[in-house]
Amino acid sequence: MPKKPVETGRPSGKVSLHIGVPFRAAWETILLPWFQAAGQVSWQQQQPTVVAMPFRSQAYAIKGLLLDRGVSLLGIRFVSPAELRELLAARSKMHLALREHLRLLLSVAAEECINLPEDPPLREKRMLEADFLAAKSVARAPDHLLRTIDQLAAAGWDFSAVELPALREIATRFHRRLADCGFELIHVADRRALDQAVASPPLFTNILVTGFNGAHWPLWPLLQAAVLSAKNATVLLDDPSDAARDIDETWVGTWEEAFGEAKPVSLPLNQITDSLFSEEEMRGASAGAIGRSFLVGADTTEQAEAVAQQCLHFLADPACDRVGIVFSGPGALPRLVASALARLDIPHYDGLGHFLPGIFEAADWRAWLRLQESPRINSLLHFVNTLSDHAEIFPDVSLNAFERALRSAYAEVLIDDLDILRRFYEQQSGGTKEKVTAALDSISFLPARARFPEFLRATKAALNRLGWKSHWMEISRRTGDWVDKLDIEFSRALYLRWLGEIAFTFTAARETIGDHPYARVQLLSVPQAHSQQWSHLIFAGWNEGSWPPRETGEFARQDEIDAFNRSIQKLNRRASRQGRQGEGHTSIREGHTLYLGPAQQRQIALRQFETLVESTTQQITFTASLVQEDAPERLWNPSELFTRHYQEANNSPLTQKAMNQLQALTRSWLDKAGDPNRRNLIVSREIESTRIAYDARRDPNVPSREYDFAFRSKPPVVPTLSVSDFDQLIAAPGLVWLKKYLGVKAADESDNVWNSSTGKWVHDWLAAVATGTVKTFTRLPDSTEMERRVWAAAETKRSDVAHLCGAAGKPVPDWWSGGWHNALFLARVLAEKLGAVKGWSWMATEWTIDEDLAVKVTENATLSLRGRIDLLLARKAPSADWTAEDLWIVDYKTGAKKALATAKKDANGRRPALKKKLLDGSALQLGLYTLAVRALGAQRTEASLLSPLVRRLEPQISGDEFSSEEDIFAELARMQQTGMFGMHGPLRSAYRFTDDYPLATLAIDSDILEQRWELTHPALVRDEEEIFW
Repeated sequence: MPKKPVETGRPSGKVSLHIGVPFRAAWETILLPWFQAAGQVSWQQQQPTVVAMPFRSQAYAIKGLLLDRGVSLLGIRFVSPAELRELLAARSKMHLALREHLRLLLSVAAEECINLPEDPPLREKRMLEADFLAAKSVARAPDHLLRTIDQLAAAGWDFSAVELPALREIATRFHRRLADCGFELIHVADRRALDQAVASPPLFTNILVTGFNGAHWPLWPLLQAAVLSAKNATVLLDDPSDAARDIDETWVGTWEEAFGEAKPVSLPLNQITDSLFSEEEMRGASAGAIGRSFLVGADTTEQAEAVAQQCLHFLADPACDRVGIVFSGPGALPRLVASALARLDIPHYDGLGHFLPGIFEAADWRAWLRLQESPRINSLLHFVNTLSDHAEIFPDVSLNAFERALRSAYAEVLIDDLDILRRFYEQQSGGTKEKVTAALDSISFLPARARFPEFLRATKAALNRLGWKSHWMEISRRTGDWVDKLDIEFSRALYLRWLGEIAFTFTAARETIGDHPYARVQLLSVPQAHSQQWSHLIFAGWNEGSWPPRETGEFARQDEIDAFNRSIQKLNRRASRQGRQGEGHTSIREGHTLYLGPAQQRQIALRQFETLVESTTQQITFTASLVQEDAPERLWNPSELFTRHYQEANNSPLTQKAMNQLQALTRSWLDKAGDPNRRNLIVSREIESTRIAYDARRDPNVPSREYDFAFRSKPPVVPTLSVSDFDQLIAAPGLVWLKKYLGVKAADESDNVWNSSTGKWVHDWLAAVATGTVKTFTRLPDSTEMERRVWAAAETKRSDVAHLCGAAGKPVPDWWSGGWHNALFLARVLAEKLGAVKGWSWMATEWTIDEDLAVKVTENATLSLRGRIDLLLARKAPSADWTAEDLWIVDYKTGAKKALATAKKDANGRRPALKKKLLDGSALQLGLYTLAVRALGAQRTEASLLSPLVRRLEPQISGDEFSSEEDIFAELARMQQTGMFGMHGPLRSAYRFTDDYPLATLAIDSDILEQRWELTHPALVRDEEEIFW
């Protein structure tokens, strides 16, 4: 005989427990009679009548059935667990913290445990200890540990009960910080509400608890408190299923231990027959199996279209009552399905909805957070570009000038820190530099470490300076007096993460046609669709990892997780006991619940799915995508449940071939069904022109035209090109065309400019070898003096940067010192080779070629170029017009460039080896410099590359040799004059660096590009064996 319920501090109200699976039986015998009786008196009672259900969608389903029966709901309030907690909190003040606050407190606690001693050996040892590594991990990602602490608290245990010693100190400090701020965990508050419910008068006249099962073990104290807070309570429990029988049986047993035996639910007498089997079943027919069908879309868009069409097909079925479209969770697929249903004018309820962004979801706020997290050039420019009016911050300088100034300073200092760059400009003179300094001063930055109130005050000042008062009002509304109780300094990274999480202004939204809670079509997640009756179900998006959900990442090593899981099993056994009904009756001890670990959560997920399948009366459809949306080149396997049901329905395995066939059948079915609204869409002129351009760029039989970086007629302006632009003209002509003729280029967001800056430093330090003024020849110093001047120039650079870092309170980074030593090594190597030159006694460095210089190649071809020659050598002091002078052009290269060699002529008077060097860029700059020097009056020239690989510096190519390949230079001049460039080279190369295109550009097959390039620029075509990328 069952014992009576436990004694409480006040007379317990009447509690009736019922248990059953078929929704129809529970509806007819328990739910409908309860609502009919409650509806007659609820509106007359002073205390409320409450119905507690896990989800609002389940409440809508019940309300719809009651409205069909004409049952009054006046005075009956449907509540979710969160709303139920608010009702119970009316008599006990709860001090619950937002999840974002808890994550911050846990991160702060973890950061406290990251202590490093001053002694280097001890520091290295400490950095390898388990508790240090665990604290570092938790500080970066506190969610995993917080979830574990929360689940342990829900199960009635503290952290010392599990075998995770490396995390105990963090948990202890976290609870201490929690108490200091006056917060309590939600499950601690639920247990306190339970204690008060036992000793307090009732809050409710009647309460109905339904829809809860073993998946809701953390809510057991809350539900128990709600039942004890009512004069009369009715609890409807689910009959345990095989998928999670132990969990559900313990759930039912614990209710029975607290409130008495549960009565089984059965069908009304007028629906019970005297036969166990129907007439058809006794004749050998199957027991009415549910029909199953399978649809596969090529991608998410096609799958959404298939789901909508299948829903339309189900609605046409006379037996259709309610259609559930079930997803594993929110995402792109539910949004596309809702749009497809709206396009088909199908009323539905979008239980998942979609989010509309608010002020904190704008690009400027996210860019500001990124800037505060990383005060660097790219993050600053990104932030400024997101502002609607950046003139409020930079009233005296244009954005382009500001960006050029910052990048120029970065190239000089090579430390991408805004504080150091600001101090660099403070030392400069001139109007623009002062304006840049003022612009940098106008931006407020948060301190690296501070207390919480100090962070908030700095945030308020920074936002007010930007005119973002509404942002600060939202942030201040989500804080309280607890911030003053967090009396410890912590890092800016933790504060910014909290700020990014707390600044949340998304609002849920639905299409008007998708906001009908009582519609026949419901878009829900698996838990939302549970505990309802369906005639048809569509399981949408049933690909691998959808359901059961993948296990989330954990917070410790695998061996620690295994030990933790063993601890959880022990805790669950310790919490369980034999119930009062004797053998086979299992319940949980008072003050505890079951801990739902990954294994239990998987069992619950499978049970929820099986229950949904059993709740369907007519037909089920499974849908999946063939490929992954974020990686279209990868096939996406169906989920294990999709595969199992396919095999059961078709008696054959689900292979990739079968998936492809399903996708083809789905596409064919969609084409036949057709969406009239989609079929009547008119292709716009822009789309047609896009197709024309697409085809034109891939026609190998015609030269380049206006669709691939070329003009139909003469360009409006002929720009002057730098020697570097000409060097890129063959490898990536499209980039030069966009930059010079349209004035657009990709954003320079490279965080590593070491290669270019190292080259600039080496050039500058070698330029210091000469002591004369600009465009002046001076005596070539000896090797000792040359090395001294290079060292002095390099030391000046190091000293300047060290002074800037010291003024900012930061050490010179080790990587910067390493880069500086590398540049100094290269400069000294090149200076040593230059010092060994004999017979060339005069030098001029950094000789600038003015933009007004016209370099004539042939009678009909003239180049307009500019550039700067690294070094000019002469045997004697040249005259003013360079007439009859011997000049030697030297081009510095800091990379692994080999010396050039004199090229031999072939039978046609051409130099194939030189042509190869010109077209691959090795000798093109020297050839252009040779033409420019000739245009300035020089008659005889030599040219050389100087790199660390050049053993001895000596003349490598005579200027006269370039004359044999003048058709290459003439073709470059024609390109410049006509603007007829074309596309050449790969978008991305595996062998060399390639710049990004500023506009979205589709790749074209390299063979087609080569054929069109040959038709457009025959003189710039390399020999067939030389073509490679």
